[in-house]
Amino acid sequence: MSIDKSDFNGIYEELIELLGLEVTIKIHEYFKGQQVNFPIKLHSKAYVMKELQGKSVGDSKELAKKLGYTENWIRKLLKKIERGNDNEGDSRKFQSKSN
Repeated sequence: MSIDKSDFNGIYEELIELLGLEVTIKIHEYFKGQQVNFPIKLHSKAYVMKELQGKSVGDSKELAKKLGYTENWIRKLLKKIERGNDNEGDSRKFQSKSN
């Protein structure tokens, strides 16, 4: 007897279409009975910050598109990183002068 995706309940039918039967069964076995919510944003803030290291505000449009965030938010993070790097440089200068 052949199994058709229409033999499965709601979301499982969609998952079979998207991921295949085998993966859908694994997801069911692992998460059955639980409610699962997927965040809108795929990447963590730590990952985004790592990706932004060494980048400039001029790259914000491309980075926003790549990372799935608004250009404004990316620009703010880039400025925060720049300020942090400036502060680190200042503190190193201060430490070397006091020694």
